[in-house]
Amino acid sequence: MDYEDRGRLVQEARAFAEQSRREFLGNLLSAGAVGTLAGGLVGSASADEIEVAQGGRKVRVGIPLNYGPLNQPWRRGCWQMVKTVSEKGGEPVTLRGVPSKASEQEVMLELLDRDIDALVVGLYSLENDTAHIVDKARDLGIKTVGFGVDVKDSPAVVEDTWATAMTLGYYLHNVLDRRGTIVQTAENKGFYTPFDMEADMLDLMTGYEPKMSVLPFMAGSVSTKDQIGKGRENMSALLAANPEPESVSALVSWWWPLSIGAGQAMKLAGRNDVRILNHYFSIDLLKAMAAQTYPIEFSTDVPWHTIGRKCAELAMAMGRGETVPNHTFRAPVTAILPEEAERALRHIEEMDLQAIALLKPHGG
Repeated sequence: MDYEDRGRLVQEARAFAEQSRREFLGNLLSAGAVGTLAGGLVGSASADEIEVAQGGRKVRVGIPLNYGPLNQPWRRGCWQMVKTVSEKGGEPVTLRGVPSKASEQEVMLELLDRDIDALVVGLYSLENDTAHIVDKARDLGIKTVGFGVDVKDSPAVVEDTWATAMTLGYYLHNVLDRRGTIVQTAENKGFYTPFDMEADMLDLMTGYEPKMSVLPFMAGSVSTKDQIGKGRENMSALLAANPEPESVSALVSWWWPLSIGAGQAMKLAGRNDVRILNHYFSIDLLKAMAAQTYPIEFSTDVPWHTIGRKCAELAMAMGRGETVPNHTFRAPVTAILPEEAERALRHIEEMDLQAIALLKPHGG
């Protein structure tokens, strides 16, 4: 199947998902899917409609920094939150943590004692996990906004989880002609809820295809562990259990380190018969995809820099006393083929350099 045919499948997959009322899709083959990295938001209202007044009292916004070395997407979101608050005349108040629910909640509670006007809540803890933090914030007169997660009685900016699963799922089904055996991997169940939701949805979609089957889920540990090594270990075990060529049609990896590890295992085993479909961009992932080092033939992503920017704008507006509806705003889905990875790589490298430089004084 050539690039034009696969590009058509990408278009079809994304059209099915109906991700944006703003028609951010455009012409995938001529404009490239990377163009959606700077796209708008989808929701019951647009976050672009929230105007942030300039001047007046300086608004202090509490921003947890709970990303690790592998969490490059969320670092981009934190970068844009800090950057946008500063550009809008506010003061970002940051605390460094690690990627876990416990650390995240500890950091948020400490930020409540830092004389802030608004608090960014997210992104590992669910709404019921943070309800007590939101209640305490309300008692202190502090507004709250969700970063990648819904928050009690608050606006939130999140990834479009179901649209991501549909985009990747429709591409997978079409490229396999709706036949074959697939397996999914992501971080441990319960660690990051969107991964669980996406895997569950793909299970549901595939369960209705009579010529397709799904092998048991392969858990990929957590972000504080060697997940590339875990991905390599999991794929090695999978190949050993399925030695016949094409006995496994595709691996769907919802987290990029596991995709890299799986590709390494295939290379060591001399196998190239398992398609790898990935979620989330990183520099390492895009380099491997562009060079076609491993059979990573498709990847979705979430524009976390857009999510971060919109979270900051909402926080600033609420901190200035403006009324902001408690809508959940959803970011568009990006999808690329290997031929588009080089362009995406240049874009991500530029953002990551800026993110590292800006966040360094904040412990990032």
